[in-house]
Amino acid sequence: MAESDSNEILRSIERHARDAHLSLADAWKIAQKHNCSLRNIETLALDHSITPSRFQRNNLSCREQLRLFQSRVAIIGCGGLGGRTAELLARLGIGHLILTDPDVFSESNLNRQIFCSTETLGCSKVDIVGRELQKINPVLKTTLHNCEFTPIAIKTADIAIDALDSTKARKELSTLCQRQGIPLVHGAVKEWYGHAGIDQISNKLISRLYPKKTDSGIPPQVLPMTVSLVASIQAAETIKFLLGYKSLLTEGWLETDLLHYEFDTIPTPHDK
Repeated sequence: MAESDSNEILRSIERHARDAHLSLADAWKIAQKHNCSLRNIETLALDHSITPSRFQRNNLSCREQLRLFQSRVAIIGCGGLGGRTAELLARLGIGHLILTDPDVFSESNLNRQIFCSTETLGCSKVDIVGRELQKINPVLKTTLHNCEFTPIAIKTADIAIDALDSTKARKELSTLCQRQGIPLVHGAVKEWYGHAGIDQISNKLISRLYPKKTDSGIPPQVLPMTVSLVASIQAAETIKFLLGYKSLLTEGWLETDLLHYEFDTIPTPHDK
């Protein structure tokens, strides 16, 4: 975009902005008038301290919102945890989500997976999640991998999210992320219980939580409120990392028990 064009577009943005906020409808008008993408319009607005109206209640600074806008997050698994986390990150304003899942929605997913409905049964999870996220945040970029995860799924990500339900797959993903120096936000749920933490080379969280190489192979029983809670924690940890906020979960993990309302942060033991 030429500087003269940018200046003209910026003047249009400033004319339409109300209390330093730009509505989606006005942003669309400006994009159409100047034959420019909506994403470019909102990026320019944020760069000049004007927030898209749909993000104003995030209560983030324009600098922080722009940082999220420019971030790339890989989500491995698009079912209960992955789908819910993707939805939260789209609403927060993450600019690019890389979604990976080989599965289709089945009837047993209806109790907890936010994008599973009677209309989407049998449909590819990544295709449906990607489509629905565009309705939430029209400037969101998505890269869809309708397959098992590979190095390509995380190669360009700033951070990755583990939404898998297999010990073997989690360990493989952890190894892959550590090789590429990408932090991995881990989450797991079973019935009323869940836990979350950030797996890094420094703490080797996944190895500590899952000392056995494999699990029983029986899918865990899962309640929807536990999924929502742990997914929210994963989204929060992702945002903290991207914005440079300190988190207790870089040095440990959080265990939750919704049946008895117990929440415990457990420090990671240091290797001797």
